[in-house]
Amino acid sequence: MFSEKELNLETSDLRHQIAALSTTEQERYHRFAAASLKSPATYALLNWLFLLGAHHFYLHRWVRAFSNLTLTAVAFYLLITQDARTYAGILFLAVAIIEVPQLLNYEHIVHAFNIRAMRTCLKRAQKHLP
Repeated sequence: MFSEKELNLETSDLRHQIAALSTTEQERYHRFAAASLKSPATYALLNWLFLLGAHHFYLHRWVRAFSNLTLTAVAFYLLITQDARTYAGILFLAVAIIEVPQLLNYEHIVHAFNIRAMRTCLKRAQKHLP
């Protein structure tokens, strides 16, 4: 992962490239970007409220999302149907340990995602792809 300074430099570079586009390309870029860019606040809220990996689904991180969902589902299954509260607790703790860094770095994670989205939108606007 990149540092916040590197992310800010990349964002600045992309904004200069966007400013250099023609008016039509800029309009196209902003249309694409409006549908692609994600909110750090929404990511953090989804991370706080759900152990199910909803914040990973939000950023299209499918493997992490389904892994998180599976771990949580198995933990609930063990908690409800089996006499395995210890194992369920261990799984819940594992999910929490995995997710705390995600929560603490949510702005950085979403910023990196948005840079990738901005690059994609810029390429689409320049090529006039739908």
